[in-house]
Amino acid sequence: MQSRAAIRYAKAMYDIANEENFINEVYKDMSLIKDLYGDSLDFKSLLSNSQINYQDKKNSILSLLENNNAITEKLIDLLIHNKRVPIIGDIAISFIQLYNKHNDIKEATVITASPINDDLKSIILSKINISDPKSISLTNIIDSSIIGGFIIRFDGKEYNASVKQNLNNLKKELTN
Repeated sequence: MQSRAAIRYAKAMYDIANEENFINEVYKDMSLIKDLYGDSLDFKSLLSNSQINYQDKKNSILSLLENNNAITEKLIDLLIHNKRVPIIGDIAISFIQLYNKHNDIKEATVITASPINDDLKSIILSKINISDPKSISLTNIIDSSIIGGFIIRFDGKEYNASVKQNLNNLKKELTN
């Protein structure tokens, strides 16, 4: 759950990016920040470490972005000025949610024991009857506890085809 401050920053940034016709460029920056924030403990440590000065944090974040947009850089400067750098991940998540809402993109989550490739993503999208793959934002969450198989969450529904679920079902049948 994003803080109210993160949502406000994201909305303001979305409005500015939209006005200046840089929405897709800023979306790419925010997607990369979201991925780093979700996947890298080092990135989270960088954001929250009070021993690292703000200019070094800014340079580190910008060095991770490919061809970052000026709007993204201004956001980082503003977060540094307001001492809010640690919420940049939540801002990125809120920005992407706004972008998806304004572009009629639905979000789907696939939980697997190991990362999936683009071919498997296409197969999954075809299984949930998506005619236009661009209308779906597919997030892959890695959870080794499901052992194998997958869990799909889309449109308020969940389809669980994990090995763990199958083992639990078998266990219930054997104990009845």
